[in-house]
Amino acid sequence: MPVLLLIVGINFIGVGALIPVLPYTVIEMLGLPASVMTMLLASFALAMFVANPILGRLSDHYGRRRILFLSLAISAAAHLWFALSTDILSMFASRIIAGFASGNTGVVQAMIADRTTDEKRAQYMGLLGAAIGVGFVAGPALGGLFSHIGSGPLHQAPFLLAAGFSLLALVLTLRLKAPPGGRLVPEGEEAGLMTRVEVLVRSPLALYAVVAMVLNLAFAQVEASFVLVLRDYLGFGARETGWLFTYIGVCIVIVQAVLIRHIVARFGEVGAMGLGGVLLFCGQIITVLAVVGLLPGSAYPLIQTMMATTAICVGFAVASPA
Repeated sequence: MPVLLLIVGINFIGVGALIPVLPYTVIEMLGLPASVMTMLLASFALAMFVANPILGRLSDHYGRRRILFLSLAISAAAHLWFALSTDILSMFASRIIAGFASGNTGVVQAMIADRTTDEKRAQYMGLLGAAIGVGFVAGPALGGLFSHIGSGPLHQAPFLLAAGFSLLALVLTLRLKAPPGGRLVPEGEEAGLMTRVEVLVRSPLALYAVVAMVLNLAFAQVEASFVLVLRDYLGFGARETGWLFTYIGVCIVIVQAVLIRHIVARFGEVGAMGLGGVLLFCGQIITVLAVVGLLPGSAYPLIQTMMATTAICVGFAVASPA
């Protein structure tokens, strides 16, 4: 389990390194509108959404470790491609491929579920979130710092860094022990597509799946539009954006590594999800009111931004493991 969490942390250091520089690359280097940048980010997220169940099913058939290894190799190649790209079409293609490879998060979750009991599952899923948070602690800071290294485009060094971290995570997968028993889904036991959809719709888990989708949708704006808020509202550049996202990662790590077990014990999993949702909602509202100038204390925009950021990241950190 420690090796698996280390792999996740290292991989997300690479992913986090890209956040501070991607908007500035598209808008400032290529001279394209902000809508193109958000579409570029959305293409990554959509590819990851599509890939998650596909990679999960492939891991059922061919083994978790094998699919994780392959996806990390693809991720490294996609990051390298983006680092060398100078046109928007190549950037879109490489980000879509990287997004598909990042669907391996579902594989990692399945590996944790395979190795834990029901009583410990929420705790270890919280540790998974903490490992991702560690990546977002170090990644954005490194991305902001590396954006000023070398004479190439702003995005080149951070994306080369991301490729290197993906390769390091790939090497670490060799230390993972493959689960015994070969195929996890025996021949002849696969249900048809419509059967699986029907089971999902009728399952009590369907509601939780919808809630998880809404929570992730609400948090996704942090990576896209929130970066634009930092640039236009506070005048942040890549380096300052990197440090703020490092703060977000610290909050996520503290909540999911230390506090989540106590919150779930106190409120239950459903209560924790509700609490996180309320905090996430409040953070979004504070952001909107601050940007349009309707929040008291407009002379202190950084304080308003930190209030909103804290509510958003703590809310997501509480709700997602639950």
